[in-house]
Amino acid sequence: MTTIIFILIAVIALLVVVNIAAIWMTRKGLTRDDNNNMIPDLLEEKMAELKEDVSIRVERVGEELKDVGKAIKEVGNQLGDIPSAATGKTRPGRKPNK
Repeated sequence: MTTIIFILIAVIALLVVVNIAAIWMTRKGLTRDDNNNMIPDLLEEKMAELKEDVSIRVERVGEELKDVGKAIKEVGNQLGDIPSAATGKTRPGRKPNK
């Protein structure tokens, strides 16, 4: 129990130190913060780029999942042909061109 309290106090102290450092850096002009929200503009720009990149990747993953779903459906359709192939029946479908 005491270790949890110690860790909690350490985390809070670290957050306070980081916040004080951010305020000091902004006041000294080392970081730009045009909208005064205590988040450096450089970090906001990087997060916007990251958000755009992630959204593109999410769209691509969605497209690939749709393709995989179609392929799984086709496999399901083809599974019905296995028992007839095992019994020696001819293959259903179009006749081959000669």
